[in-house]
Amino acid sequence: MDSSGRRRGASLHGGAVSRVEALNLRYAASASIARDGVEIVAVGDPVGARLNTVVRHLLNVVRDDGSELSEDLVGAARALRWRLMTQPQPLQFNADVQSAVGQISRQVQRLRGAVGYEALLDELVAAAQAVQESDPPVGTILMRSIEEVGSGSCLVVAASTTARVGLQSWLETLGVVVLTVGDLEREQPRLDQAYVVGPPRFFHSSLLTAPVIDAVSFVVPAWFGDRSIPRSVIAPFANGAITIKARVFTEGEVEESDSQVTDNEVEEDFLPQFAWGSRKSAEREPGSEEVEAQRVLLSGNLAIWLDDGDRIRVLDPGQPLGERVIYTDVRLVRAGVYLLLRRGETERGVLYQAALKLLGAKGGAAGATQRTWKATLAQRLVERGYRQVVGELRQRGVKAADRVRAWTDSNLVRPHRDHDFETMLEWLNIPLQPTFDHATMVRRALYQASADVRDQLEKAVSGADLATLEHDGHLSLDVETGGLRGIVATRVLAMSPFTEIVSRHDARVPFEDRSGQWLE
Repeated sequence: MDSSGRRRGASLHGGAVSRVEALNLRYAASASIARDGVEIVAVGDPVGARLNTVVRHLLNVVRDDGSELSEDLVGAARALRWRLMTQPQPLQFNADVQSAVGQISRQVQRLRGAVGYEALLDELVAAAQAVQESDPPVGTILMRSIEEVGSGSCLVVAASTTARVGLQSWLETLGVVVLTVGDLEREQPRLDQAYVVGPPRFFHSSLLTAPVIDAVSFVVPAWFGDRSIPRSVIAPFANGAITIKARVFTEGEVEESDSQVTDNEVEEDFLPQFAWGSRKSAEREPGSEEVEAQRVLLSGNLAIWLDDGDRIRVLDPGQPLGERVIYTDVRLVRAGVYLLLRRGETERGVLYQAALKLLGAKGGAAGATQRTWKATLAQRLVERGYRQVVGELRQRGVKAADRVRAWTDSNLVRPHRDHDFETMLEWLNIPLQPTFDHATMVRRALYQASADVRDQLEKAVSGADLATLEHDGHLSLDVETGGLRGIVATRVLAMSPFTEIVSRHDARVPFEDRSGQWLE
């Protein structure tokens, strides 16, 4: 069963679906979309249009001003506009929209007397407060559409996990299923109609290029003018690529000016995003106690420096009970993943010490040989530099030589491949034994310690409110193991496009950072 109480691999209607059956259903859906195209319902929303106009004006003024004073105000304004597009449920079910309105008022108050566009601030406050006076028209049209086809024959596709939780709180009493595109891929439900809440361009192209539903309708506010349909990345290079047609219908009071949005404005202004700036670290190789790491913004006003270690523990709410706590490759971490982190210290350090304790009397000797070869490797890196060390090891046949910096970390026990480890010890002029056997022994103990911790985490997750996690983006877990107090599950919001050089001891340790608050 998943976090919603559904069995994995089963359709929402009609029981389990075999792989062949699922493939046939997908081919049928693809043929239907290619033949009939998709529907876009542009809903007149004068209140939202007014807010959109003011926000666009604000963005232009702030760009010309060049000051960083207004960053939080811009973030709050973008957040409100984004939530109007993706969470159009009635206000009584819309705490996220109301929260964004309050944030705008607070940020405007903070800027009073500090900027030269007071009149624009007044316009923004008035436009934002007007949002709280009536339910979003997009939600009204969505509800009407659901009633026309029947709640048992359709589903709603949300733009994000947060949007899904908000929409579900409104539609669950009707029995309407709300999924993200990722959920849709896993579930492959046997339903006739999907209503997608938000503009087409903000959804992955697979929603239409590899569909699982025969009929797709996008419900969008008319003031968002870009109604282009996403295409597969290989479509421009394919002969006879299918072009999906869009039939646009309007509902309510729609102004012609509502459609005047350029592609650049869409990408830069509408999506919640973070301005990373430029790399601040000098162009040099990290020292023996340093690592290159990406800054990762997390839900709950947290961040970490994520190094190039081999794996990190994550929580997958979509997995069955007992299988939700897993390790994943660091290179697979992306926005939307839930990391399991320990406040104040990395889990890796705790596990390493636990592994040495499991070894009993042998732990001391094993720890000593570990420190010796790692210190020798770190010294080689200082003396010869990273590139030369990697080159020398590759010449000797060490396949994972580019991981050499990571191997100096005490918590990364040894290279994965035996040949890599043996060859490197020889290159370091360190006798193979007892170092090799000690490292292998520590690695086995580490697996045992990790399994013990995983069991504790699974137990804590089984009693946690995953609906709260998916809505808020973060959740503290009650773990009984003393060495792992303060574990938090937190969603990745954004990852920097470049690395910085930071202290090795700071890597993977959560710290307070409010930079991602508008990405929630």
